[in-house]
Amino acid sequence: MTNVLLLFFFLQAADLATTAVALNLGGVENNPLVRAFMWMGPLVGLITAKIVVLLVATACAVSRKYRPLHCANAAFAGIVVWNLTVIARLMP
Repeated sequence: MTNVLLLFFFLQAADLATTAVALNLGGVENNPLVRAFMWMGPLVGLITAKIVVLLVATACAVSRKYRPLHCANAAFAGIVVWNLTVIARLMP
């Protein structure tokens, strides 16, 4: 349990960092759920969205529902890679 949740937390931190860098370079947030939080400001919106996601993930772990966490980890690993490609394209 701990490993899958720790990996999830790490991937959320990586997604937060890479998204913040991409936004700072002129990128846009394409996820409509995260974009809904952006009215608070880009960084505050991202952090708020991450808090919500971390609460859901913790609830999954506590209720021993590990399959959604495994699927989310695969998806967020892909998202982080995507963010890195966006950053590479936006770099001057």
